[in-house]
Amino acid sequence: MNWLNELVSDDQDEYESGPAEPPTESITCVDCGGRCHLLTHPPEDGLWLAGDVVAYRCSDCLDRWDLVLMPLGE
Repeated sequence: MNWLNELVSDDQDEYESGPAEPPTESITCVDCGGRCHLLTHPPEDGLWLAGDVVAYRCSDCLDRWDLVLMPLGE
């Protein structure tokens, strides 16, 4: 298990390598319906990869959401 911006699975075949859909600046909180804002900074090279983990924090209920980025087109 690794932390932000790294694969969270030891199974290297679980994710295709390559570019990912970039994360949006905000998402809707599943728990309260509020706005969650992106906490994770972009990689230094600006390239998001499939399997990267990004974190969001809800401004209403303060829940944190960690999402795994999917490959482009999925």
